Amino acid sequence: MAISSSSSSFQRGYDVFLSFRGEDTRNNFTAHLYKELRTKGINTFIDDDKLDRGQVISPALVAAIENSMFSIVVLSENYASSGWCLDELVKILECKESRGQRVLPIFYNVDPSDVRKHMGKFGEALAKHEENFKENMGRVQIWRDALTQVANLSGWDSRNKNEVTLIEEIVSGILNDIIHIPSSDAEDLVGIDSSIREMESLLCMESIDVRMIGIWGMGGIGKTTLAGAIYDRIFNQFEGCIFFENVGEDLKRQGIDALKEKLLSQTLGCKNLNLTGRTSMGASLCSKKVLLVLDDVNDSIVLTKLLPSRNWFGPGSRIIITTRNKDLLSMHGVKETYKVKELEGNKAMELFSHYAFKRDHPKDDFVELSKDILAYTQGLPLALKVLGSLLFGRSKHEWEGELDKLKRIPNMEIQRVLQISYDCLTDNEKDIFLDIACFFLWEDNDYVTKILDSCNFFPTSGIKALINKSLITIFDNKLKMHDLLQEMGREVVRKKFPKMPGKWSRLWNHEDIFHVLKRNMGTEEVEGIFLNLSHLEQKLEFTTQAFAGMNRLRLLKVYKSDISRTFEDASKKANCKVHFSEDIKFHYDDLRLLYFHGYPLKSLPNDFNPKNLVDLSMPYSRVRQLWEGIKVLEKLKFMNLSHSRYLRETPDFSGVINLEQLVLEGCTSLCEVHPSLVVLNKLNFLSLKNCTMLKSLPSNIYNLKSLETFDVSGCPDCVNLKWLKELGVDKGTPSASHLMPRSSNSICFMLPPFPVLCSLTKLNLTNCSIADGANLGNIGFLSSLKSLNLSGNYFVTLPSSINQLSQLKWLGLENCKRLKALQELPSSIEEINAHNCTSLTTLTSGFKLKGDPLLPPLEPASPVLETSIPELLKAAFGLVIPGRRIPDWIRNQDYGSEIELELPPSWFNSNVLAFALAVIYSFPLPLCHRSSGWVSADCNFYSHHSSWHYAVYPQTTLRGGLESDHLWLLCVPFPSSINFDEVIRIKASFDVSLNRGVCEIKKCGIDLVYGNEEVNGNNITMIQYISPPPNSTLLLEQIHGGDSSGSGRSHDGSESENSDYYNSCDGETSESEWCSDDSESENSDYYNSCDGETSESEWCSDDSESEM
Repeated sequence: MAISSSSSSFQRGYDVFLSFRGEDTRNNFTAHLYKELRTKGINTFIDDDKLDRGQVISPALVAAIENSMFSIVVLSENYASSGWCLDELVKILECKESRGQRVLPIFYNVDPSDVRKHMGKFGEALAKHEENFKENMGRVQIWRDALTQVANLSGWDSRNKNEVTLIEEIVSGILNDIIHIPSSDAEDLVGIDSSIREMESLLCMESIDVRMIGIWGMGGIGKTTLAGAIYDRIFNQFEGCIFFENVGEDLKRQGIDALKEKLLSQTLGCKNLNLTGRTSMGASLCSKKVLLVLDDVNDSIVLTKLLPSRNWFGPGSRIIITTRNKDLLSMHGVKETYKVKELEGNKAMELFSHYAFKRDHPKDDFVELSKDILAYTQGLPLALKVLGSLLFGRSKHEWEGELDKLKRIPNMEIQRVLQISYDCLTDNEKDIFLDIACFFLWEDNDYVTKILDSCNFFPTSGIKALINKSLITIFDNKLKMHDLLQEMGREVVRKKFPKMPGKWSRLWNHEDIFHVLKRNMGTEEVEGIFLNLSHLEQKLEFTTQAFAGMNRLRLLKVYKSDISRTFEDASKKANCKVHFSEDIKFHYDDLRLLYFHGYPLKSLPNDFNPKNLVDLSMPYSRVRQLWEGIKVLEKLKFMNLSHSRYLRETPDFSGVINLEQLVLEGCTSLCEVHPSLVVLNKLNFLSLKNCTMLKSLPSNIYNLKSLETFDVSGCPDCVNLKWLKELGVDKGTPSASHLMPRSSNSICFMLPPFPVLCSLTKLNLTNCSIADGANLGNIGFLSSLKSLNLSGNYFVTLPSSINQLSQLKWLGLENCKRLKALQELPSSIEEINAHNCTSLTTLTSGFKLKGDPLLPPLEPASPVLETSIPELLKAAFGLVIPGRRIPDWIRNQDYGSEIELELPPSWFNSNVLAFALAVIYSFPLPLCHRSSGWVSADCNFYSHHSSWHYAVYPQTTLRGGLESDHLWLLCVPFPSSINFDEVIRIKASFDVSLNRGVCEIKKCGIDLVYGNEEVNGNNITMIQYISPPPNSTLLLEQIHGGDSSGSGRSHDGSESENSDYYNSCDGETSESEWCSDDSESENSDYYNSCDGETSESEWCSDDSESEM
């Protein structure tokens, strides 16, 4: 339908232009026709005599004709007597030739031959015109030709027909024609086919219920475009239709009563309605099947007043609401909602190309520049359209200039649309949004919540509001937002004082910070400073004068984003470019976060007493003693002194009784932990990893009742199994989920008996010299154990007690070079990492995977509508072992890193369980080489009309190097949001990300996995024989044999930026990240707070130790 709109999605004119002789039909036939057209949602132009009449038709009328798809010409007996009407007719026929406009004549009580042959009233009128235009006979001849031409077109003859029936026939014909005309906005509909299908599923058109569906998402994401596309598809199925565009703006300008009148008048086809009572709207609409779209709703009053009850609308009515604020939908009881997502790569490129090149792909020499635009816009349709239009017809040099400009100055048209959402926030929500945009992107949500809560920002409700208003998302418990929203937030901070950063509330750019501190320009407006030392080129001095004016400073972080992976290099870089005056003083009272990488002084200032401090972090510092005596910091929750190699003793903890997380990892001179540690009843995370000089711990450390995570790996003299046993038996087990003892005596190695560690969920026994004679019988009593790392040990066969671990999901066997067989594993196992198990030759037959069904129900499943990252697809099983070949039972194999599987007709049935992926790769580096990364897999599913992209997880990690080629085998369930009856092809691709070194992907494969017997597709609970039955011991002979050299892809690694070590997880995450690499990344904020299962990347042991 033609929907007049000021949005970027809809800039159309009219469906129908009505040309008629007013005195003949204005108040009868044409009026009735117009009303029926409007009732059916056909946007119709009618000249209601409000346009100024003159000797020629006005420009406004010309524009209306030109911008209409159809023109209906009502040829009544006095039509030809009006020169105005005849000029309209001439213009209409011109548009027929030049614009392909459809012209439909209605011969209203006249004989078509009279019009064609200029007889009767038409002949008389033309003769009279000839008398009046003797000096301009050419004009009359044009009129004659026009009448002849229109009379030869197919149309309707009203004579001897019921007028009501005739009008219904005309409107029905136009509706059918409109439906089959390609939309002039087709370029706006790129990439939304799957969204339309999901919306159609939610609309459930076969139901007679009144249904309300909400479309929500960030500004510029395409909500109006999607709503308009749906409207165009279904409007002809309703008795009354209205696309209520920009409701929020209309509410401001006109008020709610005007909106109610507009709704009724357009739906009922009536004007000048008088709404006399609360029930008048409902009484008027309850008998009509209505399609109503309320676009861009930003105030609950719109829904309360216009949609007070579903009973106000007739059976089968559909109401579609678009909004940026999901809360509005929830408050009004709208349960069916759809979140609009960003466009993926190819679709984003196609939409951008429509605007930038007027075709569906970029010009060859603009491909790389176009990719830069896509990286900047991140699939936001508004930005793709705006920048595409801006760059159309420009040279490469101009493109490069615009890209450079965008890095410094955001596009104002995009900024204006995005900032609408910010302007609707409360003051607290604005503060939270700006803190996240400037400082806390990709930080842990729980950690940030505690910092912001100490600022009295009420973050629990505030963060939820930002999510529901489409401004942020949470993925893996990390705060995330679209890059353009982050840019918008930072621009909000800048634009108050564009050239005076000393008055900005937040400073994040190293150049601005240098400018402010060097010139002592900081003011009380400054609330936060995050300085990245990696970008600082000159030395900067922190002085009392530089901070004197900043009496409201809440957040101060000095960090490095490019910290080296080796400790020696890191220590050198710790000599940072910031000089810290010995006598520095600054305002501590409002300080909540103090993070200082490489803090250069031996201790904190004596007067350091920030009563509101929540986080004190000084990794890689030169601190020898943090403070003397007792400091009372009751709000302090996080302390990180990791890699402070001069620190010899911890401070007295008596005054920090609310401390939750303490990280002392890599403090290689630390000899003593203060006995006051045991008073920290809220401490849940303690890392003493690689504190090699530490000889003992406070004897009553078992009193730490809240301790959940305790890492003492790399401290051989600090903890032994006797202590661990005493902790469990004599004093009661803490609620720890991680305990990692070491023992150098494999023969005497033993675990404490059940039920000492019955609550343990993760156990790391890496490099404990465990051999076949070790006593691991009690390991079977660890009934809660989900993750077991036995990497770097000496056993030839796995301890048989492992088979008793009914909850075990992840098993680490990396660098177990004597291990020959994998057998008797529990059915719960999901992932096995056997990197560098060079003696492994046998897999016992009958691997089974039990757990949740691997397939969705075979009937169409409800789409997953509100997940923040729906493109993730979790593998049901993963195995990494040495090998040069992909097993033969995976029949579809090819060299390189990509492969496709063409599916036969009717392939999807109850016997199909999943699909298998396999890849052969090499990583030829010395095992002691400190390199890390991962191999990842992506899958694309294709139908005849659509495609779906998923990233498969978990990835498999790479550390050090591999002595031989390795096979990664995955069994992946089908995603529930796809109707697989339509899928005809699956494409898998594998990629490598490294911080250094080269990994080569040599070969890959894909195939379907079938059950061995007929099973119910809705109740599949296992995959039998991941290794090929019945003689699966041949699997490794297949895998090790042959040569897989091929034209594989090589991947060069580079230094990876490293993220803060704070980790908090709502659920289980990939165990494959449980690594054996001691090297730590900066900004290693080692904080960990877990509501559920935690990523194993937090547990690192030294690979070099595995070289026995």
